[in-house]
Amino acid sequence: MPGPDRELMQAAVQRIQKLSDDNWWALHASCQLMEAEAWVGPTGDRFGQSVHNCQRELRALLAQAVALARDELVKTR
Repeated sequence: MPGPDRELMQAAVQRIQKLSDDNWWALHASCQLMEAEAWVGPTGDRFGQSVHNCQRELRALLAQAVALARDELVKTR
């Protein structure tokens, strides 16, 4: 039977996973619009690159948060 610390950590992992799932697609629509040339020209290109970079960074951070939480769960008894 899991102890209270493990149960708390399991709940934390579930919350972190839900936050990750809820925010994974946060910039997807903006990226798609930029790919469809919603804003053209050099400024649009820079903005599009920035949005794509932000999406990659956000997804990397979300994945890292989930992985770290799962690692901590494994360590919790």
